[in-house]
Amino acid sequence: MKRQLQPTMKTIILGASIAGLITAAANAADVTWQTPKTISDPSDVSTLGSYFGSWAPHGSGSFTINTVTFQNFSDLPSLTQNFQNNTGNNTYNNPGTSDANYNDYMTSGAFQNDASSPSFGWGGMTIGDTYLVQLWVNDSRNSTTAQRTESVTGGANTSAFLSYGPVGGAGQFIIGTFVADATTESLSLNSGPNFPSAQLNLFQVRDITPVPEPSTLAFLAAGASAMFYGFRRKNRAI
Repeated sequence: MKRQLQPTMKTIILGASIAGLITAAANAADVTWQTPKTISDPSDVSTLGSYFGSWAPHGSGSFTINTVTFQNFSDLPSLTQNFQNNTGNNTYNNPGTSDANYNDYMTSGAFQNDASSPSFGWGGMTIGDTYLVQLWVNDSRNSTTAQRTESVTGGANTSAFLSYGPVGGAGQFIIGTFVADATTESLSLNSGPNFPSAQLNLFQVRDITPVPEPSTLAFLAAGASAMFYGFRRKNRAI
């Protein structure tokens, strides 16, 4: 009778590690969503942390709003998306803010032709860092488009519904945060029941990982230096 080979502990650990890496890569991090807000002013645009990347689908150029320069062709690393269509500027209603660049971006975007949920994702993130995502939707050209809404899903969490705006008014934006558990992240848009057609006008990602105070860094450096000195003295004494 042949003896069955038993897996070694090293093999078990290796297999579990690979499985963990595959799972982390397959699942998007859970995004904590804030309450949607109505588009009103350039200060809507978050400047927290440091700029990571942006996307202004089919915008008419790269414009700066509240010190943030958005890219209509996107500078997000490895951007992927499956929107069915897009349209140029001056298609949607102008929200009437005090910033011409802001207004311009709100009149173009990517959209679906039906009730399906488009998704988009990007890479290049640092695992363990905290990121902020912000996206906008705006289309209040008439009584039909003004009834449209959508929510955003990131990981296991879905936001409240964003309004495309009342007739002749402004749409909404939403902010979410998450801790990266992989170098990639993806979001999906879910259209509401009235005239379903998910849409994206503008999007940005920012790295908002807390940066240690200089005094904290100095304390850590001093501690590391003391430990190293003590280690050397111990080795000399042996």
